[in-house]
Amino acid sequence: MNLTDTGLRPDARPDLTRPDAGLVLASLWHTEGPERQRRVMSGVMDAWEKTRLPPAYLARHCLEGSDGRTVLNFAQWTSPAAHRAFAADPGNQQTLGLAVQALYSADPPGRYVPCRVVRRRAGSAGFFTVRWYDTEDAGAGRSLADELAARPATAGGPAPVVEQFSVAEDGRRLLVLAGFTAEPGGTGPWFRPFRGLVRVAARGARGGSPAGLPGQEGRA
Repeated sequence: MNLTDTGLRPDARPDLTRPDAGLVLASLWHTEGPERQRRVMSGVMDAWEKTRLPPAYLARHCLEGSDGRTVLNFAQWTSPAAHRAFAADPGNQQTLGLAVQALYSADPPGRYVPCRVVRRRAGSAGFFTVRWYDTEDAGAGRSLADELAARPATAGGPAPVVEQFSVAEDGRRLLVLAGFTAEPGGTGPWFRPFRGLVRVAARGARGGSPAGLPGQEGRA
């Protein structure tokens, strides 16, 4: 565990409603099977827990795919600039970067700016799904997020308790993360929390929409 910062604690469940997150990083990794999947996730989180992290770091999670192969990587930072500075630091590249690449060779994660959070009903999310939509630009991404946020709950299958909509920095993709209280099913893999390292939110900065973003409470 990272003992250099008392503001950090282990927490496997990501908080999609975190209001201080100005940047979301997300990617999918595909491993050979359950043993490799868990070894990669454990090694990645071990590396992050050994790293001195700046105040702009908010959370890093590995979520375990229901197919026994896929890993959902999810991270939150206060701002894109703060993460760029951290990633560009040669010391971080030599330690954290090399440690992660030794476990799994992957391109950098997608970079997204949160634009909307919808809490659809009461409950604590313990299962998650992720979807990406191609968009023409950031304006189209935000419009699609508004459209998806306003849709009614579908009949059959569990409904999400919360959804987070984030637009890629280049405006060409919309990321939709949804949290459920029960296994969501469906054709693609869904994800359960495995491990995470979280900065404790400042008092008064929990349970709402990201700062300056629209949110909806209890919308069906």
